[in-house]
Amino acid sequence: MTNEAGGAGTDGVWQDTIAAADYALEEASRIQRGVQQNLKLMQEVRALREELRRAHAEIDRFRGMHARVVVGMRQVEEDHRAEVARLHAENEMLLVRHRVYKLLAEHYARSGLRFDPKVFAEHRDRVLEHVLFQRRRGIAVTQIPVAEIEFLLL
Repeated sequence: MTNEAGGAGTDGVWQDTIAAADYALEEASRIQRGVQQNLKLMQEVRALREELRRAHAEIDRFRGMHARVVVGMRQVEEDHRAEVARLHAENEMLLVRHRVYKLLAEHYARSGLRFDPKVFAEHRDRVLEHVLFQRRRGIAVTQIPVAEIEFLLL
């Protein structure tokens, strides 16, 4: 019996050792799976960080492009405004000169004056000064009658 008991005791120790070893293997396997999962997650985190870094670089690139476009658009707007102002002033001056020549043509037609280029240039300058003066006073260029310039050309 003692032998059987001793054998039974030895069997129990072996069974406990096998169970402990089995448990240790299961734990080691579980730890290994956890480590593998952790490594996999770390690789995913690295990949996501790299993707985020690339996205930030692309955002910075687009910000730079946007800033250059905005600066360019502002420059175009300023150039456009300046060009429109220049064209407007040029148009105004052409309208004034047109009115001056029209007034002179009407005056010469009414008066029956001969055309002398030297005298005409003097008359043109006087009428231009008068038209510009009236315009500064707020009178529309088209509202200046021929009779108003006749006294200038006497």
